[in-house]
Amino acid sequence: TFGMYGIAYGFAEIICDNVPIHGLPTSLGSLGHGYLFYWLPGKLFSLLSRPENLSREELKHLVSIVPNVTIITFIFIGIFAFILAKTKFGQHTYAIGGNINAAERAGVNVKVHLIKVYMISSFFASLAGVMYALRFITGRAPAGSARLLDAVVAVVIGGASLSGGKGTIMGTVIGALIIGALEIGLVNLSIPTYNLHIAVGCILIFAVLVDQFSPELMHKEEEIR
Repeated sequence: TFGMYGIAYGFAEIICDNVPIHGLPTSLGSLGHGYLFYWLPGKLFSLLSRPENLSREELKHLVSIVPNVTIITFIFIGIFAFILAKTKFGQHTYAIGGNINAAERAGVNVKVHLIKVYMISSFFASLAGVMYALRFITGRAPAGSARLLDAVVAVVIGGASLSGGKGTIMGTVIGALIIGALEIGLVNLSIPTYNLHIAVGCILIFAVLVDQFSPELMHKEEEIR
């Protein structure tokens, strides 16, 4: 996965000549950094579109409610949480993650299923890139690369097993919220954010150790019994 990421990243840098891409229509920016509701207490309530021709004082009191990015995110969370928990596709995904050989013997077309999983992953990576571009009205090849480790650790914190076969989407959401809360807390306390990177790295190392040694410990306990 990281090997293909490196190749794709390199080609992206070559294509854009290692410079940010500017010139996106500002009208598209409302989708990336817009909100569902806008409320000016005692004066107006607007759905989707931000009120225009407001004074500087009115802008100070304008309340923005529910970012569009949040709405899009939770729509997909709901859809794929249902797919993973309630459909045959989700059952096959867990089966392949738990034991790929057993899944093949059970009749699951592992190669086709994995291609579908990777396509879904690519779709969401592309969607994240589009939303980033719409939010900042610019595109950069390395955008989001600093979040790769955070994404892995969010999955681990959410209860997923690195060896596969265990985990939920809602658990991953909770893991991502925990990392986000820690980052905001460090910023508010004026603590350098590299401390968060250290903590995230330690969590990942600990998760790998637990994932590797817990089956052996369980096996030894069974032998003792």
